[in-house]
Amino acid sequence: MTQKSILFLFLFISIFSRAQNVNEILNILVDNPNGTARFESMGGAFGALGGDLSAININPAGSAVFNDNEYGFTLSSEKKENKTSFFNNPESEDDNNFSFNQGGAIWLLKNTGEGNINKISFGFNAQTNNSFKNNFVIKGRNSSNSIDKFFLNNSIGLSTADLIVGSNESVSGVYKYLGGNYGFSAQQAFLGYQAYLINYDKDSNSFYSLANYSEGVDQQYISETKGLNTKYNINFAIQFKENFYFGMNVNTHDVYIENYTGHNESNFSESSAITGISFENSLKTQGEGLSIQLGGIAKFNSFRFGLSYQSPTWYTLRDQTYQSLEVQSVDLDGIKYQDKVNPQVINAYPDYKINTPSIITTSAAIVLGKFGLLSIDLVSKDYSKSKLKPNRDFLTINRDINTKLTNTLDIRMGSEIRIEKFSFRGGFTKISSPYKNLDMMGDSKSFSFGFGYDFGETIVNFSHKLLKSNKKHQLFDSGLTDLAQIDTDHSLSNLSLIFKF
Repeated sequence: MTQKSILFLFLFISIFSRAQNVNEILNILVDNPNGTARFESMGGAFGALGGDLSAININPAGSAVFNDNEYGFTLSSEKKENKTSFFNNPESEDDNNFSFNQGGAIWLLKNTGEGNINKISFGFNAQTNNSFKNNFVIKGRNSSNSIDKFFLNNSIGLSTADLIVGSNESVSGVYKYLGGNYGFSAQQAFLGYQAYLINYDKDSNSFYSLANYSEGVDQQYISETKGLNTKYNINFAIQFKENFYFGMNVNTHDVYIENYTGHNESNFSESSAITGISFENSLKTQGEGLSIQLGGIAKFNSFRFGLSYQSPTWYTLRDQTYQSLEVQSVDLDGIKYQDKVNPQVINAYPDYKINTPSIITTSAAIVLGKFGLLSIDLVSKDYSKSKLKPNRDFLTINRDINTKLTNTLDIRMGSEIRIEKFSFRGGFTKISSPYKNLDMMGDSKSFSFGFGYDFGETIVNFSHKLLKSNKKHQLFDSGLTDLAQIDTDHSLSNLSLIFKF
């Protein structure tokens, strides 16, 4: 391999680092659990109630509230519509998904003799903690910015000697060498130079763009994401005397995210040597996490009070990326060219860690005998306490997390009315934006309803939830940092089957 002359600037950057931004990290930090139909129809407000398989994911003391051994599972159907606006151009993308999102069981040991421990419970619950399935399309005519600035920003400090492919070298070999020895930025500059999007000016010792978009450029950005964060609760709880419940969870997570983005540009100025750009990126993130939960519930006649604490979730993750760049151009003689740089290299990065913030849930409920109940949860979570490690590799993103994110207080409210064997339910949830700047992401609200029927040994529950949210999406972390507005309408229907044994 020819010795490259990368400047000392890159010695201060981890050779394994890649571009990160707060939006990507929030995919991991934000919990969006999809539980049983009863849980969903009551807005998830179960911190002071228990007695539901998904309730132990909020307060582990809730498993000792059960009166019978139970197991059950939940099927889910969801529809998501993303409406985008980019330079006043609207687009819309629909997506449907069907999944098995929850399953669990509770086993009870009841004390029929003397002593203060009336009941011991063991539980296991697996459910979707966050679904990453999300597709959207952004289109518009940008009057002042192009993807060329992304490649120019990543070329700072480099020269053509760093980015050439020698006679005994290959595109794949040089791309892999740059990534393994000098990092993400050098690879991006290499793509831009080899595809003839940027060129080098010896007088200024810097790269310049061959694209002219003084009259604007049409841009289309496609994002397709799939994957899950699945959370497993291993639960232990006790009922102390008649009115007190205490519990603990050991939680594990499986994380899988696969994201594809395709960015295309066309209709440059007539004098532009560049006539079209197509930039494709794929990112796959996999890993696991661990957290601990402690909780308690107290009964005072018709009133219930709950308090639970979830430790930070300690994730260990690993990324793989794949990318290519295609540039169409025309010379002064009108001859058209199409240069595609596809290194066919999968960049595999070393493991890194993310510590999410801890969560405190304070809950209260009123149980109106056999007629029904009202409940409320207040959930506190400080996103600014999140951190990526090793810190030396993520100085910029950790600084952004600390300065851009904030403490949140979510509200969950639920109600249930029972008429003989029928139950009718409703819920409301307000989820606070993790951003200090609400223009980046606003608060979101959901409304839910549902019903159930108790057959005796079997219970069938149904729920339907409507969620509205809005946020800004930044196209790239550098250069082309224009923001698109995304308004999301999300509906979710769940069907749960519960069996007593």
